[in-house]
Amino acid sequence: MAMEGELIPINRQLVKEAIRPRPTACHKGTCGRVLIIAGSRGLTGAAVMAAQAAMRAGAGIVTLVCAASLNTIFEIKLTEPMTIPVADNGRGFIGRDSLSTLMDKARGYDVVLIGPGLGRQDSTMALVREFVTGTESQLIIDADGLYAFNGQGSLLKQCKRRPILTPHVGELAALSGVTVDDLKRDYMEIICRESRECNCIIVGKSEKTVVVYPDGSGYVTTVGNPGMATAGSGDVLAGTIAGICPQVRADRSPVVGVYIHGRAGDLAYAEYGNGLIATDMIDRIGRVLLELK
Repeated sequence: MAMEGELIPINRQLVKEAIRPRPTACHKGTCGRVLIIAGSRGLTGAAVMAAQAAMRAGAGIVTLVCAASLNTIFEIKLTEPMTIPVADNGRGFIGRDSLSTLMDKARGYDVVLIGPGLGRQDSTMALVREFVTGTESQLIIDADGLYAFNGQGSLLKQCKRRPILTPHVGELAALSGVTVDDLKRDYMEIICRESRECNCIIVGKSEKTVVVYPDGSGYVTTVGNPGMATAGSGDVLAGTIAGICPQVRADRSPVVGVYIHGRAGDLAYAEYGNGLIATDMIDRIGRVLLELK
């Protein structure tokens, strides 16, 4: 079981070795197909930032599944990512009645990110649980996608492939069924236990983000700054991990994504300090990828 002193530093060399070189003979379909299930009324920005981050991380194709009544907003905000609007009867959120559509669409993608700004309606939560435990896709579960499993983390053992979870402290506490204070006292022990018992890779977001695997191995970031404590930062991280996922060796996408996100945040911090906003990080993902060539 990884303890704080045993964590492997996530540095440039480690990350560089994990990224597969892109062959000259490639096209958008071979550079990663990412499906994002996200957004609801009042929370469209989360979906937009996740989709834009996935594109900047190098994904060849990014498609956002959204509530049909919000599609016009996404058509205006997003240029490169495509959208798949699903019927929502004007509710402004995706419900369980869209399950078969999502299951079918996911088959055509390398990785699925579910959760940013998705909303917490009962119908949405039921959709998340059934989709996550039923799909054959590689999953990244974030934000409201995690909320669907509060106190029910054991359900994640039903996933067909080992999912990647990206909780902040509050989300991890709720998932684990403990208080935030209890989690902070025994953070590494609890996060390692949850990773093992739920068979998940967990990206524990905090001032020193860690990545923990079910076998007990763990990594800790060497980049990042206080300015990244800003709305949307987690959506950018989730999108970055999704976008890089098809481009890295084995299951290293959480480690690589954490580094790219933190380094992009450092570049933004050098210009804006604590005034940086999440989209500033998206704009610098490409510069980080150049550094890693």
